[in-house]
Amino acid sequence: MELADGDPVEIIHLGDVIQGLRFIDGLNISRFADQIAIATANGAPWWIWPNVQSATVVSGTAVHEGGEDSAGELVATLWHAASIQHGLLSVDGVLIDAAHHGPATGIREWTRGNVARLYLLDRMMTDDPPARVYLRAHRHDPVWVTQHRGDVTADLLVTPAYQLPSAYVRQVAQSPSAAVCGMIALVIQDGELVGVHRFTHRVDLRKRVTL
Repeated sequence: MELADGDPVEIIHLGDVIQGLRFIDGLNISRFADQIAIATANGAPWWIWPNVQSATVVSGTAVHEGGEDSAGELVATLWHAASIQHGLLSVDGVLIDAAHHGPATGIREWTRGNVARLYLLDRMMTDDPPARVYLRAHRHDPVWVTQHRGDVTADLLVTPAYQLPSAYVRQVAQSPSAAVCGMIALVIQDGELVGVHRFTHRVDLRKRVTL
């Protein structure tokens, strides 16, 4: 909260507030009720700050959230937060398009962001009005791209995961050697996006062995 320095803070959770009951490998707690309790407690550090103005929970993936955003709505209620599927949020006049599912980040390092750039350009061409910032999640891998179209500028940020990959994710992602976890903060002043701060850390998933 040093970044905010007392200024208002709006929290946006981009979905999958719990792991759910299908992919439970590696979990100490698998009961739905216990996962809800843990997710609710995860928000507790935010509520001690008086400058937190609001919280919004976006719908995640059905297999994680118990179908029809059940977990997201429950946690949002317990947080006294708004629950939405896909939002167009206005923060000091800056439009933020927030949804859980979005573009892939790219399967090769040298093509990272290509799909995201095309996705963002498509949104800018079809949305009326286009948002200044598009927030997406789900992909477990962060990407930040910027596009300009005429006098319109937009940023797309795919946020990282908030946990290390499970066995299923490692399989789908073709055995990644590292994972990035964390969150991002947007700085908005006087109706303008003036900064993007990424609070992330990279974890090497490989086990070093000397033979």
